[in-house]
Amino acid sequence: MMTIQFMGTSDAQGVPRLMCDCAVCRQPGRENERSRPSLWIQTGTHQMFLDLSPDFRQQYMRLQLEQIPDLVLFTHAHHDHIGGLGDYADLCFWHGRRATLISPADVIESILIRFPYLAKRPSLVFQGKHAFSVGGWEISFHRVNHGANGHSYGVRFETEAFRWAYVSDAIQLTMDEWQPFTQLDLLILGTSYWEEKTPVAKRSVYSVIEALEVRKIIQPKQLILTHLSHDIDIREKSSSLPPDVHFAYDGMRLSIASV
Repeated sequence: MMTIQFMGTSDAQGVPRLMCDCAVCRQPGRENERSRPSLWIQTGTHQMFLDLSPDFRQQYMRLQLEQIPDLVLFTHAHHDHIGGLGDYADLCFWHGRRATLISPADVIESILIRFPYLAKRPSLVFQGKHAFSVGGWEISFHRVNHGANGHSYGVRFETEAFRWAYVSDAIQLTMDEWQPFTQLDLLILGTSYWEEKTPVAKRSVYSVIEALEVRKIIQPKQLILTHLSHDIDIREKSSSLPPDVHFAYDGMRLSIASV
C-alpha cells in the first residue's frame, strides 16, 4: 500500500495571493486556501517528501508526523519547490536524522548553489540520479518542458500492479516527453489556470482546458490537477470536470494498492 498526501497544491504565489482582491482570495474557504506545492508519500515503512515548498514548516505541523521522512525527491530547483529545504535540513539536524535527497544531477547542482552551506552537513546526502527503487516501487525522473521557465522533471512511480506520476510544472510537451506518462493509472498534473490567454511562449504550466485535451491523448485512468492559482475556484469549477478528473486540495489523501 502507498499513501499520498498533498501538503500543498497552489502555484508559486499561494492562494490567497498577497494583496489580491479577487473573489477567491477574498473568500478562499477550505477548498481554495492553498499553500505551495509538495507531497508526502508513504510506502510500507518508507516515508518521503516530493519537493519542499516555502510553506514546509506549516505543512509539516499540519501533517503531525511521528517521525521525520528521510528521503526527499525534487522536481526542479525553483523557489516554490525547494524553499523549505533549509527548514527540513534544520529539522533533521536537531533530531539527529540522516536524510537522502535525490534528483537528476543538474537539479542537485542548482540546489547546492542556492544552499551551499548544506553541502557540508554530513547528515545530508545529495544524490544525482534519474532512477532508483524503494519499498518495492521503481522511481524515475523524466525531463519535461517548463516553457518560459526552462525545464523540470516529472517523477514516475511503478510496480507491476500500479503506475502513477507527478508532473507539476510542464507545458507543450512533445510526444517523446509524454511517453513515460502515457496510459497511467494516475497522473497528477499541474494546471495553474482554467484557461490562459497569455501567449504560450510566455507561459510555463498547462491550463485546465489544455490538460483535458492532453488527457485524450495520454489516457490516464485518473487525472488529478494541482499547482492551482487563484483563478481556480474549486467550489465552482469541480462540476465542470469529467468524472475521472479532480482538483487536488491541501490535505487531500490517496491510498494506492501496490500489489
